[in-house]
Amino acid sequence: MLINQLNQDLSLCAGQLGWPADRIAVTYSDRPDLCQFQCNAPFRLAKELHRPPMAIATELAEAFARKFNYAAAAPAAPGFLNFTVTDNALSRQLKEFNEDSRCGVEKTPAPRRIIIDYGGPNIAKPLHVGHLRSAVIGESLKRLARFLGHQVYGDVHLGDWGTQMGLVIAGLEERYDLSGYFGSSLPRPRFTLDDLNEIYPQASARAKTDEAFREKAQEITCRLQNREKGYYTLWQDVCEVSVSDIQKDYRKLDVEFDLWYGESTCDRYVDPMLQSMAEKGLTYESDGALVMDVNQPEDEKPMPPILLRKSNGARLYASTDLATLCQRQEEFAPDEVWYVVDARQALHLEQVFRCAKKSGIVPKETRLIHIPFGTVNGKDGKPFKTREGGTMKLKDLIAMISEAAEQLLSPGALTQDPQAPRKVGCAALKFGDLVCNRIKNYIFDLEKFIQFDGKTGSYLLYTLVRIRSLLAKAESDGTGIDPVITTQEERDVLMKLQLLATSYQQAYEEKLPNYICEAVYDLANAYNVFYGSCRILSEENQQKKNTWLALSRAVGEAMEQALFVLGIEPVPAM
Repeated sequence: MLINQLNQDLSLCAGQLGWPADRIAVTYSDRPDLCQFQCNAPFRLAKELHRPPMAIATELAEAFARKFNYAAAAPAAPGFLNFTVTDNALSRQLKEFNEDSRCGVEKTPAPRRIIIDYGGPNIAKPLHVGHLRSAVIGESLKRLARFLGHQVYGDVHLGDWGTQMGLVIAGLEERYDLSGYFGSSLPRPRFTLDDLNEIYPQASARAKTDEAFREKAQEITCRLQNREKGYYTLWQDVCEVSVSDIQKDYRKLDVEFDLWYGESTCDRYVDPMLQSMAEKGLTYESDGALVMDVNQPEDEKPMPPILLRKSNGARLYASTDLATLCQRQEEFAPDEVWYVVDARQALHLEQVFRCAKKSGIVPKETRLIHIPFGTVNGKDGKPFKTREGGTMKLKDLIAMISEAAEQLLSPGALTQDPQAPRKVGCAALKFGDLVCNRIKNYIFDLEKFIQFDGKTGSYLLYTLVRIRSLLAKAESDGTGIDPVITTQEERDVLMKLQLLATSYQQAYEEKLPNYICEAVYDLANAYNVFYGSCRILSEENQQKKNTWLALSRAVGEAMEQALFVLGIEPVPAM
């Protein structure tokens, strides 16, 4: 990568001048109309060297020019240092891109073991639009970290063990004869997913007003968590029906989890964990409930105590989340655990993180990271709803945007790939989500997201289809030749290729996939400008033609790689 070479060589020059080389940082230019790269180090060095920034920039430029000729270094008032790379250097860069299966993206020299907790669906409840962002952002970050060379496990973290399970089973008892689960010779009922989806909201609403029903559900929950055979077997059947549907919805989004663990998976860790905390003198009772002070002397922001167990003995999300960390530490000993969870859970997770460190559940050096996100809103600025005002199921949202995509696709596209409507629809859905900074809320706009022009996933797929079609028609893809860059359009594409390659690390460090989204969109734009400026297949000058094909191939490979990391599936035609 040219930016790496410039940083290395300019640092060498600074060192030979007796200046601190670690102050040197070459970046992509803020003014590409003036230069391709820039260095603002003279301003940082001015105070230390007691010299004007312009004098430092001039001396650095002269030192660089004496040693290197692949780029021109030019000082600019009041102390910038601008670089313009030669066409020969850009030509070599293009050849290297075509020879590199990773399109210029380097693997990390220090891989980490990472668990990403994302998804978080509840058993007996369908996935809805509120599950979209966790799935889309978490899947992209998992693929990004894995692509950079880290060892990554994605965990769906099912909600399968709390009070909602007692409510569902209580509701089932009133609708079905469940005696077959409790020693009777009668057959067990064959309840369906629709039954579960209907029963849970009814049972939840009823428990708020019917004290007897609420107490019954709590008793069932207690029996289930004690693993009484009948209730435990019934729970297993409920989970099987529900998880099968959840997996289908995630597959439609091309989201995959390595671990299908739930709250029940870590249940056996809860009591030993609480006992260990008590033995260390970390917990105390408050109005009959078990709590723990999570503040440490080094903490800048005080936190309220964490509630670990209710006065009636019931467990809470905090104890379950901490027990999950116990299990993860025992099974994986991760270096980092990322939680892709709604921003509204920030206080809860910070309490859990502090408790985990203070109690020794995880080592001090283990990084526990909350990756928050905003909400998906309708055009009215409020959380996205169905036309009837209800929460939209995820499968219905995918169906809606897939139908819209189908109306825009050519008959040939549908013939070549029957899954094209879903893929294009999900590309629109995912890119519309990921291109926004995850911290912010965003407006779901179907008509805007699905368009083949503009900053959309559909536009990126269309550009990739164009490149693949071009290369399929050409006698060569430009590999094995020495390309020659000569035009501004070609230079612009090469610079966007480099920017995309460097966006991966920035996206990883800040956990913001929108950096990759912006970079791949800018690359597609630059390529389409280039594509419109020449007639590649009919070009008679073979050197030019081969260069253009090599450039097209590099762009296609880089775009396909970026789309994979973003979780977007390509299509053969549109």
